[in-house]
Amino acid sequence: MHEKGTHFIKNYELARMASYSNYPESLLQAMQVKSLVGPRGPIADQDISVSAFRLEPGTAYGAHAHPHPEVYIFLAGTAECEWGDETFTAVPGTVTHCPPNMPHALRVTSSEPLQAIIVGWAPDGDRSVWNGISTLLETP
Repeated sequence: MHEKGTHFIKNYELARMASYSNYPESLLQAMQVKSLVGPRGPIADQDISVSAFRLEPGTAYGAHAHPHPEVYIFLAGTAECEWGDETFTAVPGTVTHCPPNMPHALRVTSSEPLQAIIVGWAPDGDRSVWNGISTLLETP
């Protein structure tokens, strides 16, 4: 069972995403997410979003974009990544920055799930970015 206070959460469980944007069901089934801090998180904050994220081995998370900037902190697994015009291999300890609306994609290459913490924020306090959704730029 998870524990939660006003300023902390622990022992939380990730969950599969329900229908979302133009994401195919196969991607949603391979993805688990838990909002920890943010506008819809158990720790409320209107300016930042922190989520735990997990993708199953072999999953391709196609190029997508959204109006809020994001930082990924990779914790486990490996992935081939495309962030804008750069390609790289993410390993545990890799940290990325994705400016607003920049396409980014990854494909899990490890035999273990990819795990990351994703941090997004409302740049310059512009909370309207939370009204936009992530959209796959190419759908299978």
